[in-house]
Amino acid sequence: MIPGKGGGRALAAAALALVAATVLGQAGRRGAEPSRLASAESTGPRGLAAARELLAARGWPVARRGPGDPPFAGAGTVVVAAPATPLPSAEVAALLEEAEEGATVVVALDRAAQPALLDALGLALAPSSEYRFAHGLAPHRLVGDLSLPGRAASLEVLRPGPLPVSGGPGWASAVSAPAGRGEVLVLSGPEPLENAHLLEGDAVSLVLRLGALGPVVFDERFLQASSPPPPARRGLLLLGAQLLLGGLTLVLALGRRLGAIRPPPPAGMAQTARDYLSSLAVLYRRAGAEPELAAQAWAALRRRLERRAGIPARLADADAARRLAAGNREVALALARGAAALAGGGPGVLLRVTRAAAEAEALLGVRPPGGAQPRHAGGPAPGQGRFEGGPFAASPAPAPAGGAGPARPIHR
Repeated sequence: MIPGKGGGRALAAAALALVAATVLGQAGRRGAEPSRLASAESTGPRGLAAARELLAARGWPVARRGPGDPPFAGAGTVVVAAPATPLPSAEVAALLEEAEEGATVVVALDRAAQPALLDALGLALAPSSEYRFAHGLAPHRLVGDLSLPGRAASLEVLRPGPLPVSGGPGWASAVSAPAGRGEVLVLSGPEPLENAHLLEGDAVSLVLRLGALGPVVFDERFLQASSPPPPARRGLLLLGAQLLLGGLTLVLALGRRLGAIRPPPPAGMAQTARDYLSSLAVLYRRAGAEPELAAQAWAALRRRLERRAGIPARLADADAARRLAAGNREVALALARGAAALAGGGPGVLLRVTRAAAEAEALLGVRPPGGAQPRHAGGPAPGQGRFEGGPFAASPAPAPAGGAGPARPIHR
């Protein structure tokens, strides 16, 4: 039955009301979203609040530098994440001066061009939005052995001095440029520090290593709010996508099913999980891959100990066991057994190493080494010229997991 004029007007009014409700609802939700700036206070995907909270939980002083704030004396790390405006030449010179005095200046580039910074360091950038993981290209105390998330924007070295330290075949995502007693570490993107990617790869290890260098300053003088697309356009696009998704779902639901989803296995072919694992072990031993797999499993355990217990992965196994013994002797014994099995090698080394690693992780999950709770010292509000953990001089270095004394700084 074809509706009359009155019915057509009613349908048009209902459709218009639906579109208006969608647009207003999206605008309201967008107003409640956290800031998209790469700020240490922002809890949005591009913010750095998770990195700041992680550093504060470990007891390292953290501060924010806003427009008009002077440089902080004694800063170990200065982080300039996703600058939305080009850095002036005077500010680039000031950052290089902080690096020459001993600080590690980390500049995570974004889509804004930075000609003054790149010219000062002798670098060039080939932008790209492709997402991939970067791995170590050269020995480096911060990123040399880490796998980090990031865009494939490639940094190119134009003159001697800077060294690509992370990236992939034919491209570099991190370049280290020496400067006096410190260095400038340029990242092609802010992904390794952002909230949305902090649990990907070894991003947590990178943040912890930055904190171990000393007090961390998040330099937020070059951030600006991004302009979102018009709310009406976003609402209409979302409505069209929802209608398209509903139509596709209906077509798939009414479509014909062709045959069984999975045919039953032939009779007499069933095997137990134990038979499968036994045959897999035989194949590993024939291929000679058991020692390499054992080494990889042990390296993965050391990386998890670095995240959960604060034991650096680059520390020797014996030193790591001694640090753990003060707070949890059982975990230290399991670590020692695994290290001895890995050093001894021979048939069954993979089984012995993985058993020791599983025992150490189980004990660490039940009772963390040392049993110490994260320290949260009181202090002034961020951005007021003092670190959240107090002034630099009044903030002792955090004790590592296991209570083995103050944390050792990462030496250059």
